[in-house]
Amino acid sequence: MSIVRHLSLVLLMLWATLSPAYAYIDGGSAHLLIQGLIAAAVGALYYLRNPKEIWNAIKRRWKRDRS
Repeated sequence: MSIVRHLSLVLLMLWATLSPAYAYIDGGSAHLLIQGLIAAAVGALYYLRNPKEIWNAIKRRWKRDRS
C-alpha cells in the first residue's frame, strides 16, 4: 500500500471516531505509561548504537547447546 493510502485510512478512522472520551488517567497508570515510554526510548537508543552486537548475541543464544 502506498503511504498516501495509509495516511488516508488513518485520517478516516480518526474522523469516524470523533467524540469526547470521558476518561482519565490515574497516577499509577500514568507512571506505568511514562516508564514504558522511557524504557522504549532507551531500548531503541541502545539498539541504534550497536545493532550488530545485539543481533549476534541473539544468534549466539539460539545456537547454544540446550541439553
